[in-house]
Amino acid sequence: MYEIVMSDEAKKRLSKLPRHIANDIVKKIAWLAENADSIDHERLRGRGENSLHCGQYRIPYFRDVENRAIYIEDIGKHDEAYRRLKRR
Repeated sequence: MYEIVMSDEAKKRLSKLPRHIANDIVKKIAWLAENADSIDHERLRGRGENSLHCGQYRIPYFRDVENRAIYIEDIGKHDEAYRRLKRR
């Protein structure tokens, strides 16, 4: 199992979502933490992040295999999340 570390930005965005959507995202992140060793992580084109999909929401993350940690960078609808990543 991997430790989940969320950025302040990701926490803020998650807290502003409707409860049922936020709950689905939290479940999906927990699933990622439990299954990170057995799934294929595809990097975003031209970036170091991976992306977890939950309905129309995207959760960009980094996986640190050595420290068994997943760093959640942001949470947002498809276009919003990727647009914010490009600005970084």
